[in-house]
Amino acid sequence: MALTTDLIDETNDVRSFYDALAPDYDKMTGFEKRFVQERPFFHMLVEKYEIQSALDAGCGTGFHALLLAQLGVHVTAVDLSPKMVASVRSHARQLGLSIKTLVGSFESLSGTLNGTFDAVFSLGNSLAHSSSKEDLQRTLRSFARVLRPGGIVYLQNLNYDRILADREKVQSVKEAGTKTFVRYYDYDGESVVFNILTIEKTHDGLLQNHRTIRLLPLLQRDVVAALTSAAFTDVQMFGGISMNEFVPGNSKDLVILARRGENSAKSM
Repeated sequence: MALTTDLIDETNDVRSFYDALAPDYDKMTGFEKRFVQERPFFHMLVEKYEIQSALDAGCGTGFHALLLAQLGVHVTAVDLSPKMVASVRSHARQLGLSIKTLVGSFESLSGTLNGTFDAVFSLGNSLAHSSSKEDLQRTLRSFARVLRPGGIVYLQNLNYDRILADREKVQSVKEAGTKTFVRYYDYDGESVVFNILTIEKTHDGLLQNHRTIRLLPLLQRDVVAALTSAAFTDVQMFGGISMNEFVPGNSKDLVILARRGENSAKSM
């Protein structure tokens, strides 16, 4: 059986990593099934916090931006990857939704966006692409600047408290059509190297494609400290978007909801 390998080392280039991943991203993440699974939780957030406008920061191919738009929210979606943003636009056209899109970094938000939002969502482990804890603080301050006073930030990251304690190797294996996606970790000092191995069945045999990128494994205390530094208040922690209890040694995710303090803009 023929076997070929295309090795792409993009450890220090987030944009290139996600540009290359964009064509397979929906298959890898179960795009269509997630609408039914996650809609009730986001509907609850929209109703409880009276969210009429939202920023999806690190939107990927736009799943959460689209879901929020379906719930009647005016959404702006931003991502560093032009190809990911192109996918958002394509999905929005297909679903008949209006979403404002932007290619850019988190730190550039306050200089490129007009007005403020009721909520900022940063989901899908986006904050782990911070280059340092100081970079994380700059990102959260940028989020605060584009939030109205009392607006919420809603963060979803992997639970690195558990991952680092267990030295977890394989994150997930997913089959979609002719492709199998294996997501796994390597460990290098204080960083985690995230790998995606794509194995595709072809007429000539198996085609392997390996992509890798370095992540900053943000612990619960790191995110809380950065939020406090950015003058966020009422910090709540959960183990997933279902708002279940966060258990450091067991939860798959770390989800954090916090409010922008009334005077946070003055402190930055």
